[in-house]
Amino acid sequence: MRDGGQIYRQSFLEGLRPDLDLTVSQWSDMYRMLSSKASAEPGPWRTDRTPYLREIMDCMSANNTTQKVVFMAGAQLGKTEAINNVVGYMIAHAPGPALFVQPTIEMAKRLSKQRLESLINETPCLAEKIAPARSRDSGNTMFSKEYPGGILLLTGANSATGLRSAPCRWILLDEVDAFPSDVDGEGDPCALAERRASTFSRRKIILTSTPTIRDMSRIETEYLASDQRRFFVPCPHCEHKQWLQWKNLQWRDGDPKTAAYVCESCGAHIPEHFKSEMLRKGEWRATATSEDPRTVGFHLSSLYSPLGWKSWQEIVMEFLRSKNDAPLLR
Repeated sequence: MRDGGQIYRQSFLEGLRPDLDLTVSQWSDMYRMLSSKASAEPGPWRTDRTPYLREIMDCMSANNTTQKVVFMAGAQLGKTEAINNVVGYMIAHAPGPALFVQPTIEMAKRLSKQRLESLINETPCLAEKIAPARSRDSGNTMFSKEYPGGILLLTGANSATGLRSAPCRWILLDEVDAFPSDVDGEGDPCALAERRASTFSRRKIILTSTPTIRDMSRIETEYLASDQRRFFVPCPHCEHKQWLQWKNLQWRDGDPKTAAYVCESCGAHIPEHFKSEMLRKGEWRATATSEDPRTVGFHLSSLYSPLGWKSWQEIVMEFLRSKNDAPLLR
């Protein structure tokens, strides 16, 4: 058995060792493991599977000057796992106090049990830092995860008490369009949560959501106040780069199986099997000037969903089923 002096010396020397200068995507590719309980594609995380997430995640890296990231996205794009990667990176590489807000307390509980538990247990470098929940005084409970250098608090946007927690450097707000407009008479829950980070000069805030109703969407408002980045991908025929829009997805004779994307430059029809190559060569471009240069915004529709996830055929089928039903179409 080692004596106290040996333990102290080892800990002291480990504290002197500089951290690797990693981005969130680099950390994820090196360490993140996906569980079969929480992912359709278990195994090592590969950012190349969803290349559009690289820049979004990297803006949340400790050495990146961005302070606020807005991600407005459709379904089946990896949004939730990207946030989980930020959580893992933060715990392992840039620890500090953090607040993770879901629309409700119940959803925060579900996230803790289904997503964060798998994230911690399946990623060895995180399991080493957070004691098992079953251990007495482990600091690992349903709504708080203690680790060296910080603590992750989970709450719902419907709880003013949870949003009034201690100052936090990391603020993660998920599905903000489902947040109430006012919480317990104390105002907007996003503003309450973001206020927790106001004393940190190197704060990191991320807001994500699928948008709801145009002109009434919280994530849309946040996106419009950003630099409004869109993901431009090249046409495999003429190499013209463009961001994918619903109006250019076409099909023949009402048959979703014929769905293809029409290039806005050369007019060629692009079958979906070209999508992987297009995503790999894609790039984010700002289309506006942000009110705050430290705030960046990303918009991505489900048309970008990787092969094997949500296909263009499925998107067309959903549209055809709902086009004559206003609530469904909305």
